[in-house]
Amino acid sequence: MFNKTRIISGVIMVFAVLVVALIDQFVVNFIIFGALLYFAFEEAQKLFGLENANVWFALLCFILGSFSGKALLIGVLFLLLVVGYLVYKKASNLKLTLIYIYPVLPILALWQVYLSHGMFALFWLIVIVVSCDSGAYFIGKMIGKTPFSQTSPNKTMEGVIGGLICASILGTIVGVFVYDFGLALLCSFLVGVFAVIGDLLESYFKREAGVKDSGDLIPGHGGILDRIDAVMIAAFIMVALL
Repeated sequence: MFNKTRIISGVIMVFAVLVVALIDQFVVNFIIFGALLYFAFEEAQKLFGLENANVWFALLCFILGSFSGKALLIGVLFLLLVVGYLVYKKASNLKLTLIYIYPVLPILALWQVYLSHGMFALFWLIVIVVSCDSGAYFIGKMIGKTPFSQTSPNKTMEGVIGGLICASILGTIVGVFVYDFGLALLCSFLVGVFAVIGDLLESYFKREAGVKDSGDLIPGHGGILDRIDAVMIAAFIMVALL
């Protein structure tokens, strides 16, 4: 009934996140996020069928954003540079910009949460998203009957609602250690909502590309984008509310 490989990999990733959170060294986090951006970019290239996207341009954006403390803003500026270049060259379409909109900007938004609010906020975000995803998975498997979306046929309405409830409860419990109850509850619920959107968005891209997973780097979970799709879209809520 349950995918054991997925569960084991999930437990290992949770343990890894805890270790990184406890260490909380900028250099370590910088390397990890740089690697996430690199592998996510490579996966997105295949999903979108792009051959001329330059990952080093994205990494330069990440580096400049990291040391300026304005990763998301730098990401927007770099996106505009790409748009300007394509318009200047009178490109037949602006499809190349898609990879900078997704996943580059969302990953930079995730990194911005850490740059602006520290490890607790980043850890809190991950806790909310994992709670939402795990709650939706287990509750959906146990009592899910009503299809949620054609974009993601395996999701059920019962699972999604259960996931949002889990995210709201656990997220609020963790959030009140630093933020007031109202903000913790609102942020937890909205992060859960946007996590669902992030998951659906990735499912849409994979369906359009005709693939099951964005990659095969993580056993039971697929690629990097399959695992961080929800958290990097939900990061925009943290940037907006905190």
